[in-house]
Amino acid sequence: MDDHRAASDADAERAEALAEIGDQPVPAVLPRNDWRRIVLRLGISVAFLALLVWRLPEVSLDELFGALTGAKVAWVLVAVAVHVVAYVLQTLRWAEVSDTLGIHLPFRRLFSHLLAGEFVSNALPTSFGGDVVRVMRQGRDAGDYADAFASTSLERLTGWLVLPLLSAVGLVAGGYLDLGAPTAIAVAVGVVTVLALVTILWVAGHERGAGRLVGREGWRRYLGSVHLGVVAFRHRPGRAAKVLVAGVGFQFLQCVSVWAAARSLGLAPVTLLAAMAFFPPTAVLQNVPFALGGLGVREAAFVLFFGALGVSDSDAIALGLLVYLVFVLASLAGAPSFAMGGGRRTVDAPA
Repeated sequence: MDDHRAASDADAERAEALAEIGDQPVPAVLPRNDWRRIVLRLGISVAFLALLVWRLPEVSLDELFGALTGAKVAWVLVAVAVHVVAYVLQTLRWAEVSDTLGIHLPFRRLFSHLLAGEFVSNALPTSFGGDVVRVMRQGRDAGDYADAFASTSLERLTGWLVLPLLSAVGLVAGGYLDLGAPTAIAVAVGVVTVLALVTILWVAGHERGAGRLVGREGWRRYLGSVHLGVVAFRHRPGRAAKVLVAGVGFQFLQCVSVWAAARSLGLAPVTLLAAMAFFPPTAVLQNVPFALGGLGVREAAFVLFFGALGVSDSDAIALGLLVYLVFVLASLAGAPSFAMGGGRRTVDAPA
């Protein structure tokens, strides 16, 4: 009875806060590309790759991938298929977050929006990320862009906990704790990521932090919605657990995809545990918005991490480029959704 009353009080608190935010119309158009920023990020990527090839004498561009065989193609297809399945679990995570925030859209609709966003992030040279596409399309459906911003932000933030967790498991289970600098860097990236997550959630969930922005105008109402989302999960630990489980599955399948790509190149040292240990910190580093699609950053990280396992520099670079190709091929599933523009609005007002 008390639990039911507490849940009712939490729902009433959230409904009152949402009413304070209001429904201010936002143009349902994507931001324009800043071509100077695209050229800059592309230049940084090319510079990273050129530096790797120039400074590592054993790298031979004509021997990066070797002869094309049926087995290689088969493993690449497995990697792509696993990555697409990972998108399904990511959508489950996003759907759970959205439901908690009161945005109730069909799974198929959310999956379409997510694929469109991934297509923009991985396959198109844009200055805005795929998350912008997700926020704009979900916000148009739900009638509130602030809530859509909160759902996408919180869905992304869960990865900041899952990635270090998977890396820790891989490091311990794989016996990679004594590799020197690669181990230290992987651990440091994980620790910094978790500390950043804790700091952001504390600020977002505190009444004197983002809580002061509830009911404000302009961009502040978006941060106020993030605060309401954190409060909503605080009252629903069961939903938070479901989000984390889906997140673990999503990130684990990404590691499986990297392992499958390594199998296509015949890189025996890159086991599944090695992928779990070192791809998560690579994923964190490559998402820093300097390079285009993480090009150059990912390859440099693979040279550092997998080189400690006996993988040659040229093979590590080849693996990084192949993983990028797998991501691009998997994201092509979102091309039709992106081309159709998200279709018509399915919900006219916030739930």
